[in-house]
Amino acid sequence: MMHQELKPGRSPLFSAPVPRSLPHLPSPTVAAASTPSSSPRRFKRFRGLLPTTSYRAILSSVCIMAVLFWVLHLLFFSLLTDLTTGNPLTTSPSPSQPGEEEDSFSSVADLALQKILGDGRQIFGTFPSSFNKSAASKRRAQWMTPLPDSLPLTRLRAIPGTHDSATWNFTTETRNSIPSNPSYLPAEWFRCQKKSILESLEAGVRFFDLRYAALDTGTGGSGKGGGGQGTRLVFWHKMALLSEVATVEDVLFGFYSWLEGRGAGEVVMVSLQYEHPTRSHASNTPQVQRLLHSLLTTPAARRFIYPSHSLPPTLGDARGKIVLLKRFDLPDLPLDQQLAVPGLNFSPSLWPENNRGFELVYNQLDLGVVEGEKRNETAYIEDYFEPNDLPSGMNGSVTENVMAKWEAVEGHLRAASGPGAGLGARGEDDEDDGLWITFTSGEHVLNEPNITPEVMALGPEEQRQGVPKVTGGGTVKGGVNEKLLALLRDDGPDGLKGKRLGVVVMDFWEMEGEGDLIGALLGLDG
Repeated sequence: MMHQELKPGRSPLFSAPVPRSLPHLPSPTVAAASTPSSSPRRFKRFRGLLPTTSYRAILSSVCIMAVLFWVLHLLFFSLLTDLTTGNPLTTSPSPSQPGEEEDSFSSVADLALQKILGDGRQIFGTFPSSFNKSAASKRRAQWMTPLPDSLPLTRLRAIPGTHDSATWNFTTETRNSIPSNPSYLPAEWFRCQKKSILESLEAGVRFFDLRYAALDTGTGGSGKGGGGQGTRLVFWHKMALLSEVATVEDVLFGFYSWLEGRGAGEVVMVSLQYEHPTRSHASNTPQVQRLLHSLLTTPAARRFIYPSHSLPPTLGDARGKIVLLKRFDLPDLPLDQQLAVPGLNFSPSLWPENNRGFELVYNQLDLGVVEGEKRNETAYIEDYFEPNDLPSGMNGSVTENVMAKWEAVEGHLRAASGPGAGLGARGEDDEDDGLWITFTSGEHVLNEPNITPEVMALGPEEQRQGVPKVTGGGTVKGGVNEKLLALLRDDGPDGLKGKRLGVVVMDFWEMEGEGDLIGALLGLDG
C-alpha cells in the first residue's frame, strides 16, 4: 500500500520542526524503527500504535467528527427549547383533529392547544389547515382591520351578530346522541344557526350570543373545564344540552386562537349568559360562579378579553380582543372577585323579558369602574323574541307572528339609525354614543302552527321551495330576514342602506345561499 510522503522539516501531528536529515518514512513501523535514539521512548511507542494511514488523514477524520458532534449538539438543544418553551398562542399551529397525522416536531404546547380546539369543535367549529387567502375572503374575515384606530365602536355602520350561536350543530342526531336530552322536544325548536362560530367569524360576524350552565359529570373529580365535584361549564339552549364535550374554556380558546392570528386586527363581542332553566333544581350556585370566575381571570383571559367594565373608547383600543357582555351575576363571590371579571354588566336583573325596546345602564357607579372610565353608559336593546300580543290571541298565523316581530325590529333599527346617521356622519358633539343592539331573531314554538326560529327567519318551509326570490337576491317570501335584506338594500328616503344600525343579531344569517345579509349590513355586497 502506498503512503503519502512527509515533507522534511514538519510533522503533521505536532507541527514541530524535525531534523532535515530524517529519512522518508515508508510506513509508521519503519519510521519508528529509524527514529534517532534521542527521541523519547513513549513517543516511539505512540507512533508505533498508529494505524497504517497517513497522519493528515487521521487529523481530517478527527475534525470531521468534531464538526458533526457540534451540529448534533445544536439540533438537540434547539428541539429541547421548543419542547419546553413553546407557546400555543404565539406559535399559531394548524390544529389537527382526531385521526389526523400529528407533526412529529409539534411541541407539547401545540399538542395541548390542538386537543382543546378539537374538544371545542362541536360548538366553535373545526379549524382548517390554512385559512382562505383570497382577497374576497380576507375582505370579509378582516373587515375591521383597515378601519381607523380612532373610530368608536358605536360609530361603526353595523356589527353583524348571531343569536344562540352555539346551536348550529344541534340536530336530531345530536340530540339523540346525548341521552340526557329530552327526546320529545324537536331539535328545530332550539336550533338557530346553520354555520359554526368559526365560519361566522370568517364571514364577518362580530357579536356572538352564548348560553352556559353547569353539567354534573357525576365523576366526583375536578372535571374538565375547571371546577370540582365533576362539574363543568358547557353550552345549553334552555333544557337542550348542545354538547357534552365542548366546554366554555374550549370555546374561549377558539376565540383566542383566531384573534391571535387571522383576527389580530378585529374586535369580537361575546355575550355570555347564564342559561336557566336547564335541568331540575339547576341554579347559578356558588360553585358555578367560582368556575366562571376562574375561566375569565386566567392569564389567557387577561390577554384576550378587554380589561374594563366599559366599552372600549375606540376600535384601536380593543383590536385582537373580546369585549365581554356579562349576562350573569356573581352574587356569592367577594366583591374583589366580582370586579376582577372584566366586561360590561348586562345583569339579568337589568334585562326585561321579551321586550320591544328598553334602556340598560351597564357600568353604574357602584360596580367599581376604574378611574378615568366612562360611567353610566347606556345600551338600547330590542329583544322581542316571542310575539305574545297578537290580535288573534295565542295561536296566530305565521304571517301575524312574523309581522309582529318585524314591526319591533324595524322600529328599533330606525331609532338606531337616527336622522341622517351613517358611518362617521354624526357630529363631534353628538351625545348619542349608546350601544344599540337589535335582535331580529324570534320564535313561537307553542303557537299552532309551531313558529320555529327557522320559520321566523326564513318563512314556512313550503314557501322556500320553487318560488321566485326577492328581486336582486334574498330569501323567499315570508320571513324576517327577507324583510331585513330589502330594507338594508333600499337607498331611498325610507331605506336604511349605509345608515348606522349598531349590533344586529340574527338567526340563519346565511339564508341558504339566497342572500347576503352580512354583506348588506357592512356594505360589502355590491
